[in-house]
Amino acid sequence: MLVMENESTTGMESDLLEKIWASNTTIRSKLTTVRLEKVGAATIEIRPRDVGTDQEGFSVGEAQIPVKTIREALILGMEIQSRQ
Repeated sequence: MLVMENESTTGMESDLLEKIWASNTTIRSKLTTVRLEKVGAATIEIRPRDVGTDQEGFSVGEAQIPVKTIREALILGMEIQSRQ
């Protein structure tokens, strides 16, 4: 199930959307935090990091793994969930 609150899917690549739908992951956002929720797996949070600097991007999960794009963050978060 794909739930994208407060966000438009405009510009998201169709292959990424297909991966999200196939993963049965729910995506919720509130302000700047995105949460990936999947039955049987821990919720993964994606947060912006270093906004306004040359190093800005996103951090994924409790380990705060740095990535450059939201696409990379979503894929990494789903990979983490699939390995739990």
